Amino acid sequence: MIRVALRGLTGRKLRTALTAFAIVLGVAMVSGTYVLTDTINKAFDTIFSESYAGTDAAITGKAPDISFEGEGADTPTVPESVLERVRRLDSVEAATGTVADEDATKILKPDGKAINTQGAPSFGLGIDPTQSRFNPLKLVEGTWPSSPDEVVIDAGTADKQGYGVGDTIRIATLKPVRPFRVTGIARYGSVDSLGSATFAVFTIPIAQELLDRKGQFDTISVAAKEGVTPEELVADIKPILPPTAQVRTGVEQAEEESSEVAEFTSFFQYFLLAFAAVALFVGAFVIFNTMSITVAQRTRELATLRTIGASRAQLRRAVLLEALVIGAIASLIGLALGILLAVGLQALFRALDLELPTTDMVIATRTIIVALLVGVVVTVLAAFVPALRATRIAPILAVREGAELPKGRLSRFTPYIALAVIALSLVLLGRAMFTDELDTGQRLLTIGVGVLLLFVGVAMISPKLVRPLAAIVGVPGEKVAGISGFLARRNTLRNPGRTAATAAALMIGLALV
Repeated sequence: MIRVALRGLTGRKLRTALTAFAIVLGVAMVSGTYVLTDTINKAFDTIFSESYAGTDAAITGKAPDISFEGEGADTPTVPESVLERVRRLDSVEAATGTVADEDATKILKPDGKAINTQGAPSFGLGIDPTQSRFNPLKLVEGTWPSSPDEVVIDAGTADKQGYGVGDTIRIATLKPVRPFRVTGIARYGSVDSLGSATFAVFTIPIAQELLDRKGQFDTISVAAKEGVTPEELVADIKPILPPTAQVRTGVEQAEEESSEVAEFTSFFQYFLLAFAAVALFVGAFVIFNTMSITVAQRTRELATLRTIGASRAQLRRAVLLEALVIGAIASLIGLALGILLAVGLQALFRALDLELPTTDMVIATRTIIVALLVGVVVTVLAAFVPALRATRIAPILAVREGAELPKGRLSRFTPYIALAVIALSLVLLGRAMFTDELDTGQRLLTIGVGVLLLFVGVAMISPKLVRPLAAIVGVPGEKVAGISGFLARRNTLRNPGRTAATAAALMIGLALV
């Protein structure tokens, strides 16, 4: 039976390829989404881990635990006096303060307009270049600023705007626009790109002046003496901090900042996976319909196999084996295309000025397993009902012309089951739209499940709608096309279930659009 199943596939090469393509698209979306978001997450993790790589303890402001309309209170700065007290501790090897603002510093383009970061940060930084262990930035060329009129800018801005070492650029901050001489070009650690974000690095005094941080730091980074653990260092620092400041280990601070970004990338991932789910859902309809047609066309072939001794279980396994082979091949191709899709999405975001930070492409084991598993499982499940239909083929059908598959025992209940599914979907959609106790995630999930059930219910009941719709659509076609229109209308009526299944995938696509 294995040989029969495989020969059946090779005997219908074009249909097999087109059937597989439905799964290829869905799997490509799944794998491409995971590759892209994993690459972005790795870039952010690298940014934050390298930011605190040489830091055993990080002191930051402690924001009040209040919020208004979803917005929390601004994090306060840390007084410079705290840095001096920290340096006097016996457990401290070195400490430095930094200034970091995310949105007040705008580098102007040569035409005088501010660079649009498309919502990404536009960092204004003040660092002490003598404390290199705390500095995550790496000079590509030039030197760090040493006077009030000097600045270092990021490599992405330098490339896009044509700025180089020695050029004079204008920068807007919380103070009026001022000219600065570019003394260096820098990049953020080992990250390939910061996306559309920009940064400008000043001396600490000028950064404090431009960003209204006189006598204040945003972060104080501390390194422990040899033999002192980060936890012991944190315990030593806590008693000398004002109530508006807090201290964490460097690892804890990196995880805290990374978790804030992870919320965005998770939403981004779910957004793209929703499209993958739609593609797989439509693909399942296509496979179900194709396998149903294949089984119907092979009625005499399968009946002949029954006459020479093939059991129902063998026929079922043969049909499911065809689906398994299609799903496996389609999943492998989809996985490869997904990697190309991730590259394409990056290029698309870059073209739209929505580029996100990236590093070397990440192809996780989880991505490979999920992509292959999803493609194979969806294909096999979609072929399960056609496989059951194949087992109902009686040997006598091998000698009958025009024989059709017998209807299932539950077929007469299909309209009632369809109405129940539609009713359940409407209840879920109504609950999602008109109740207040659901949070955003629960509401979106309820809507998604409701919509999928609605599609399934309409697809199940649509065979009952074929005859009236064929009368409405087919009669005018028959008037215009004559005998061709007559044959077309009769063909749609000959097997309403097959007609409805064929239209289901297109119905879902148009409804979603």
